[in-house]
Parts: sequence; C-alpha cells; structure tokens
Amino acid sequence: MGYYKGKYQRDDLTTTIKHKRRTTQSRFVASVAFFGSCLIVLQSSLRLKLKQPRPVYSSLRNLKSVDFSTMRKLVTVLEDKPNGENCEWVEPVMVSESVAADLFSTVLVAYPGSGKRAAFLQLEGLTELLTTDDFKLNDRPKDAKYAFYKTQYPHHEGIWTWGAQGNQTIYILQNPRKALQTYMFLLHEINYSTSWWDSYNKVNDTFTTRPSVEEWKIFKDFRFFREVHSWSWHLEFWMENGLLRDIFTHNLTSAQNMHGLMNPSIYTEAELESFQTSLQNVEATWDTHCVDSEDMYDCRPVAMVSYEKLIHPATGPAEIGKMAAVIQGKPGITVVQEDAWECVWNKVVALKDTGVRLDSDRDGPEIDSYTFTEEEVMIIIGELNRLRTKYSSPTWHAASKMSSILVEYLEEYIADQYAYLDIINEAP
Repeated sequence: MGYYKGKYQRDDLTTTIKHKRRTTQSRFVASVAFFGSCLIVLQSSLRLKLKQPRPVYSSLRNLKSVDFSTMRKLVTVLEDKPNGENCEWVEPVMVSESVAADLFSTVLVAYPGSGKRAAFLQLEGLTELLTTDDFKLNDRPKDAKYAFYKTQYPHHEGIWTWGAQGNQTIYILQNPRKALQTYMFLLHEINYSTSWWDSYNKVNDTFTTRPSVEEWKIFKDFRFFREVHSWSWHLEFWMENGLLRDIFTHNLTSAQNMHGLMNPSIYTEAELESFQTSLQNVEATWDTHCVDSEDMYDCRPVAMVSYEKLIHPATGPAEIGKMAAVIQGKPGITVVQEDAWECVWNKVVALKDTGVRLDSDRDGPEIDSYTFTEEEVMIIIGELNRLRTKYSSPTWHAASKMSSILVEYLEEYIADQYAYLDIINEAP
C-alpha cells in the first residue's frame, strides 16, 4: 500500500486496477504522471493548511459536471394533444433574482449512482427550473440559487455546499445490488480518479462505457462489504435526521469518527474500526447541518421514490406524482398541470429527448455479466432485513412518515435478491 506525501493514503482499489492494466508506458506519459502527482501533493498540502480536508480518492464528488443547459429541453403543455403526447420542449431557465430570494429549494439525496439524474430530469420537466450538484461546478454564478440540488452527502462522494438554501429533501432509493454496479461503473469511467484534474479530463466519458467483468470482480474484492454497509448507512443518516452512526456496526458514533468515515483516503478501514471500538458510552449526536443549525430545519425526506419504479412505464408517472406533491405550491415553484406528467415521463425516459446520457446509454458487456456470489447476496439480504425490521416498528412509524414507504421498497428489494439467488443457483 502506497502513500502520498502529506500522509494521504492511496486507495487500494485504484492501485490494484491500474496495475492490472498496461504496465509499459512511454516516457512522456511517465512525465505527465509525475507532474500530476506533484499537483496532487501540492493540492493536499494546501488543503491541510486550510483545514478543509478533501480526500484524494476515487471521488465523483470532484468530478466537474457537464453543463447540459445548452441542450437540455424541458416541457410545456400542448392543450390540443392527448395525455402522453401533450407536451413539447422549451429551453430551461434560471430563476430570476426577484424570485430567487424566496425560492423554495429541494435537495435530492441518494447513495452514489442511484438515480438522482433520472429524478432531477423529471423535476426539471415538471418545473422548467435547473438543477445543480453539490459542488456547483458549472459556468453559472456560484452564488446562484436553484430549485433543486443533488448530493451523495454524507458519503465521501458528496459535500454539503448549499448551506441554508435547501428547504426539504427527497430520497431516491435504488436496489443495493444494482446501486453498487452503477456506482462502480461511474468510478471506472473516470479511471478511479485520484485528483480533480483526472476527473475533469474524464467527464465526457461518464455514462458511456461499462468496465470489464474482471475489473468488476476486483472492485468487489476490495469494496463490496464497505459499500453495502455504506448504502444502508447513507439511508439511515437521512431517515434519522442526520444521526451519526458507524458504517460497519451501525451503532452510534462520535463526530470525530464520522469525520473519518467521510474521509476514507485518510484513514484505513482498520483504523476506523479501531476508533469505533474504542468509543464508550456514546451519546446520540446529530449532524450540525440538520440539528442546532440554520442550514436545514429537518433533514428527513418528505418524499421517497424508487429508481426502479421511476424508470418503469407502469409506475413512472406515479413516482413523478410523489415528487410533484411535495414541491407543488411552494414559493417560486410552478408545476406543470397533472395531465402532462405522463408526457414528461415519456420525454425523459422513453424518448430520451433531454440530450443527457443515462445508464442505458453505456456500451460494454451485458449488465447480467456483472454477477454476485451467493455469499454476497446474503450479505445484502442481511442488511435489507435489518432495515426492514428496524423501520417496521411503531416507534419509527411515528418518527418518520417515510418509514412505511421505505419498508415497502425494502420488501421488494428483498424479494428481488431471493429471485436473483434462484437464478445463480440454477446456472450451470
């Protein structure tokens, strides 16, 4: 295991996968790599001095977003057309300064790669208002206010940058077995970036190519256990209004250990487990953005949608309705009339008229080639069962109005894991 200067730990997975690739490189490439590493060292040193740690990691949060605003089209209603066809595209707009002051904003949260793109395209279609990511890495004014923000926070791929501009959250859930795949595909497309520059240079490759099956197996060897637990840990954080928990045990943890969990390129997994083991009599602690803060009154989601249902023609319009219901009538938000929602879904999902690449646009091996072992599926089932039992209790039903909806989704995911087990057990 190598280290960067400044005591930043190199990611095991990145090192292994890159060593699996071509080992013979030209002097020019070597020189570029050396120069790049020097930049990384300089960036790391500056971050330490500024006390704003940004881990050098396989990080999508450092990925500069493509500004699709010149090609993205949104929906307006055609009164003389039947439902499903009663819309056309218009250019999106930023909210005016007069509206921005009172604009009600919604934060879309999800585990990395779990369908935020599909969700925000629908919301933009409903409202004709633009979305930004948590790094606001586009050419628009950095202090601009948006109707929608998307983030993976507190996963290390996300960061809280919208301050107090978010008024509520919507959680986008994806089957964890699929979520691990789509997250890994994104990491592959940015070449397991260890710097902002690498990510920036790979931005146009996102949502284009799936990795080799061998690369997928390597990813699982190094990251499967942690990421399965990160999936449930991320969900618990938002369901419990930012309550700090350990990724590996899901027990209460301290703010110091939470910082380590959110910076895995600085601390090894063994160190993090040791930190948690050493804690005694841990008191419940909440993220300061959610409690005792002016940032957000309540971080718990006001709506929850399933990515699988959102992209399915039989359930997609209904999932849109869940999101529309919690933004309709809010200051600065005008939602297109309900009889156009089906058309919004058709334009975004079926016809792909947005100009934005989606998961289905990737080339490469068939998705069924990226398999899981029986043991891995049982670990996923274990986490899903734990969450279902937890949020099925009357206590949680009283604490979060989303708990019953979450349990329904969890039961569907559990059934899907058992169906998958049947498939792999029948395979020759």
